[in-house]
This record gives sequence, structure tokens and C-alpha cells, in this order.
Amino acid sequence: MSRKKIKLFKPYVNFYAILNVIKTLRSGQLAEGPRVKEFEKLFSEKFQLENVCALNSGTTALELAYELADIQEGDEVITPILTCTATNLPLIRRKATIVFADIDKDLNISIEDVKAKITTKTKAIIFVHFGGNNRGLKELLEIAKEKNIKLIEDAAQVIGSNFWGKADFTCVSLQAIKTLTSGDGGMLIVKDTNLFNKAKRLRWFGYDRDLKQKQGDTDLLEAGYKYHMNDITAAIGLGNMKSIDKLINHRRSLINEYERNGIEAHIWFATYFSDKREELMNFLKENGVETGIYHYRNDKYTVFGGRKNFKNMDELENKYMILPLHHDVSVDDVTTICNLIKTFENK
Repeated sequence: MSRKKIKLFKPYVNFYAILNVIKTLRSGQLAEGPRVKEFEKLFSEKFQLENVCALNSGTTALELAYELADIQEGDEVITPILTCTATNLPLIRRKATIVFADIDKDLNISIEDVKAKITTKTKAIIFVHFGGNNRGLKELLEIAKEKNIKLIEDAAQVIGSNFWGKADFTCVSLQAIKTLTSGDGGMLIVKDTNLFNKAKRLRWFGYDRDLKQKQGDTDLLEAGYKYHMNDITAAIGLGNMKSIDKLINHRRSLINEYERNGIEAHIWFATYFSDKREELMNFLKENGVETGIYHYRNDKYTVFGGRKNFKNMDELENKYMILPLHHDVSVDDVTTICNLIKTFENK
């Protein structure tokens, strides 16, 4: 009998999401409309957040957050060296000065390195919940407040974590393989109500959409974007929200099993470190377990100016790997993965 194949990631779409999409497609209202507002309201209530703005991706949430934070050419922005490139590419387009901070042993940003790199030109700090890990956020909230620096959470992987949405701007991804998916899409949570209202205008060319629908064409005072979510996307998200507690609770049971076996895990994936990473990944693949690296140090890419020395990143670069943790992975699967790792390490 062949062993079950355990994929690293797998999209989750329930029956309600499918039904919602069919109803929406037949409604004649496909663009941003009542479904988007309903999704924003439900998301806000479920996760106890205020000022939630639905967008077409987590990446555009970051783009818009940087705009609202008034990050301009020459402004210094401290950001982790290890993250999805989507975190930092918008800063290149804004001609900001990216100041990379090292990571700590858990792959989240090093608070000590952030402290060392704050200058009078520091406009913002980016905190990335790597894998859903919130370690360091409390400290950065205090530092940002003390120094009067904007703090932006890249919370792309955070749904189901127990501490997030606390910064000036929080950027959530609802992309295909996230814990909560709307196919693609994102949410921007804005602390300041005036900036939240601006976000709602900027997501759709600069128009106040509600006012425009009531009065017809209105004046444009700002140059906006086409970042809004549509009702089809919202319909998927609304359907999947019906399963969110089940999805989160299941992931937590997987986290418990990983941690029982001495492997660090957070809400979106587990991480493991090995001096023989490539051999271990091949061994797991041969035994039906898909793994990956997924995100890389950003200074490997020419667009960010080339590699520099970062003590922890340099040490861990060839050691960290990501293990499966999602709805289609069982607790027994995690036990199998952990046992396979032990078998490899004890060879």
C-alpha cells in the first residue's frame, strides 16, 4: 500500500464558498458591492478589529499602507531580511531607503538589530509575522510609540494567531493557500479613522464610492488606485469564514503535535533546522512529504542592492525549512513527519 502524499500547502474552499460564488455570478453584481461590505463587517467582528478595508491582495494592502504612512523618497524603513519579496518591493518603487534588520533564531526580526538601526531618518518599521509568529510585536509597538515611528504589520500569514492587528497598519493576505482564502484578496486594518477613510477612497481611484453611487460623478482630490475587492472574491471569503474556527482549531492541534516532538510551529507552518537540509528534504520527499524553503533572504536579489553580512541570517540560511501544516494534514501525518525526521537525524 502506497504512503499518503503530504503536500506543503493546499487551498481550502468549502461548499458555502462555491454556493456563494454561484449566487453572486447570477446576481448581476460582480464588482465591489454588498458582498464586500458584508465580508468586511464579518471579518471585523470575528477578529475584533476596527477600520477594515477589503482589497484585491495582501500585496496591495502593503502598497496602500506605505502610501498612507507617507513613505517617500529617502525615508528609511527598517524591515526584516527574511520575508516574502512583496514586503519590500513596494519600498523600491517609492525610492525609500531600505534598512534590512537581521532575524533571530526563530526567523522573526531581531529586535536588538532594529534598535541598533533606528536613526532620525527612520520613517517606519515593518514587522513580519513569519509563519504567523508574533514574537517581537509587543516590543516593536513600544519602540515605535517611544520613537514616534510608524509600525506596519505584514500579517500575510497571521490568521489564527493570538496577537496581531495592533500596529498603525496591518496587512492581511487572503491568497489561495492562506488559512482563510478568498481566492486572492487582502485586508488593510488602519488605526487612524481619517487614514482609514482615505484608504477607502484610494482603493478605488480616489472616489468616495458611496457618495459617487448616490450623486453620480464627484470631484477627485487624490490620485487613487484600482485596489478594491470585488463581490466574487468576497463571496469566496464569506463562505470560507463559516469554517474558520474549525480550520484554526485543527491547525492548533497540529502545532501541539509538532511542538510535542520538539519542532517549532506557528499557525501557518512549522519550521525545522538541519545542517543537512537538502538531504533531509529529499529524504522526506522520497517518503511522500513535500517541504520547502518558500521565503528567502531578500538581499540575494539584485533589486535590493546585493548581499550583506547578517550574523543570524548567514548562519541559518542553509538550515531552515518549512513543514506542512494545513487542513489536509492530520495529527497522525505530523507524527509521521516527525518520526521520519528523527529517523534521518539518527542515521
